[in-house]
Formats: sequence, C-alpha cells, structure tokens
Amino acid sequence: MSMDPELSRKLDALVKGLMIGGSVGVIGGLFFLDMRRAFVLGLIAGFFAALTRLRMDR
Repeated sequence: MSMDPELSRKLDALVKGLMIGGSVGVIGGLFFLDMRRAFVLGLIAGFFAALTRLRMDR
C-alpha cells in the first residue's frame, strides 16, 4: 500500500513545522514564558508556518 506523493509531502511539511515550532516554543519557555504556554504557541506557529510554506510552493 503506497501513499500519494502529494499527501506525503504535505504531511512531511506539517510534521516538520510542528516539530520546529514546538522546539522553538520550549526554548522560549526556558527564558520567557510558562513552558506549556510556550510549547502550545510554538506548535500553533509551526502549523501556520507549514501551511504558509505549502501555499507558497503551490
């Protein structure tokens, strides 16, 4: 069973965005905010960054 290459590319971009956003959020949480709040805000920012990147590639 193989996955559609377009869907695979989209999922890969979203996962990378979430991982990078969450990581940046945790680093920000170490210095500025509550750790949970920073992590969630990082995930949200990573999600929208990935969506923006997918739209720009189109």
